[in-house]
This record gives sequence, C-alpha cells and structure tokens, in this order.
Amino acid sequence: MNGDTWGEAQKAIHNSLNIPSNLSSLVRGCWAGITTPAEFVHALSVPGYSPKCLLRAAHIVAKQKKIRVSEIEAAVEALGVRASAIIIAINTICEATLDSGPAARVWTPIFKEMMSEIELGYHFGSSAGSVGAEKGMLIGFSRLAGLAVLLVSHPAAFPEWYLRTGGASSSDDAIATFGCEPYQVSSLLLQRLGLGPQNALGAAVTLGALHPSVVEAKPVIQTWMAAFHWVQALKAGKRRPVDIAARDFFPELAEHVESDPLPAHLEILFEEVGKLRAGHSSWTWHLPLDSYEETAQAIVYKVKSKPYGSNWSRGLATRETRS
Repeated sequence: MNGDTWGEAQKAIHNSLNIPSNLSSLVRGCWAGITTPAEFVHALSVPGYSPKCLLRAAHIVAKQKKIRVSEIEAAVEALGVRASAIIIAINTICEATLDSGPAARVWTPIFKEMMSEIELGYHFGSSAGSVGAEKGMLIGFSRLAGLAVLLVSHPAAFPEWYLRTGGASSSDDAIATFGCEPYQVSSLLLQRLGLGPQNALGAAVTLGALHPSVVEAKPVIQTWMAAFHWVQALKAGKRRPVDIAARDFFPELAEHVESDPLPAHLEILFEEVGKLRAGHSSWTWHLPLDSYEETAQAIVYKVKSKPYGSNWSRGLATRETRS
C-alpha cells in the first residue's frame, strides 16, 4: 500500500473528475470579489457547464428549452457572484458523480445528507456575519465532498465500504480501502476548485482533527472549526455546540440562543433547521432532473443501455445550449 495518503487523495481527484478548464480560475475570481456578473456569465461559455442549476437555485423557470443568456444573468444577479460560483462548483462535482453511473442506494443518501448540510450551512452562515452564507455553504459541502469523489474513483470498493460503515469508518479502514481518508480528498478538492489554500487547510484541520497548533497559527481556521461545530450541533438538534471555544466564537449567536423571545435572525435559523431535521433539504438544483427518483431512474436506464452494464460518460446531465 502506498504510504503517501495525500498523493492518493490527489490521484483520486485527478482520475475521477472531468471539470471545465476554467472552473478554478472562475471560482477564485468570484471568491476574491474581482469577477463581475457579466464576466461570470461569459466564463460559462466554456464547454462542460450546466447553467440550469443557477436558474433552479434562483427559482427562475426557463421560458424555452434553450436557456437564454438573459436568464442566466438574472439568476446570477439574484444569487450573487460568490454564491453562483459555489453552486456551479458543487453542481459540477455532483454531475461528475452521477455521470459515473453509481447505484442509487449509495449516491442518494450521500447527496441528500450533503445538500442538507449545505443548506444548513447557508442558513447558519446567514446568521453569523463573520461566516456569511457562501462560506456556510462551503463548510456544509466539505464534509461529504470527498465521499462523492471516492465513489467515482473507486467504483468497485466504495459501495461495500459505504454500506458497511456509513462513511464513518476508522482512518485505518479508509486508508486500507482507498489509500487515503475522505477528509484529505475534500481538502484537496476545495483547492482544486479554486477556493484557495486557507479553505483547504480549514477543511483538513477541521475534518481531520489535525494538531491544534496549526489552528492557533491561523485565525481563519478557527472560524472554519467553530462554524463546522455549530453546523453539526444544529444538525443534531442542539441549539449550540458542546465545544466551549466554538460555542463562544460567534457571540451574535451564543449570547441569544436561550433568549425568549429569540432575536429574528435566530428564530429564522432554528425554523429552517427544524425543517431540515424533519426530512432533508428540498434543494434539488444539483440534480439534472427534478427529483432523486427521476435521476436514479435515468441512471439505471443509461447504464443498462450500454453493453455489459458499463458506465457511461456525460450521458445524464445534458448541457443546454444558450441563445
């Protein structure tokens, strides 16, 4: 077994993802606030994007089968450039996962849990000013993003491992199966998507529970860790995390969670969390079809249409030409 676990994580990303050539630079520019909405829309002309996800996220119904540039512009205007970049990046990873023809019993629970955490992160970030909705989405995405990549890069080994462990096996078990750990893939994926070394390091330290001295040297990492603890606590039905440092990191939340009545921003947050805990996220902009059931049926149809049940590439997520 190769002892270079980070190298194996990098290999998993390189071997499994076929993403647009300009995605990382596009996301980087949006995240830094230097890409204008017009530049963003123009960048989507590179082959490989499915801009329909932006319209669905912005609740805009295309008037024709061919998506109009004006409709994409309206979606970006409504969502904001930063959020649009995160949505495009997440959709690209989900699309690559589905294009590998995975079994519904594996990809469906991963996607549902991932989208619930993305939406939960969005609502949490909207309530914590130092995080923001976009970084909240990113933090929600990070925990399960590595699993999606490993599902594509290890199609034979992943299903048995995931159904046996639920994605939460020991480090040794994951390394024995994939040569690396899911958190390593998530961390490197964020950097590959153009989200920079600090976000990648934040994911690695937080998800991998790395040495705390790294956190002390990087205040931005403390924000990542604290936000992650809050998101996971809210997901578990708690009003705040047990970890004291994380709990007190966002005073605009911690000082008011037991208030009666709750401040408006916390009332909205807990209401949205309650909806998510009652089921799963209603967001489906990451799917090529309207529902998980329709998408799963399309995958089965496409896979069975190939000889010997072989996987198919780019067959499910039909990219729209624009006028």
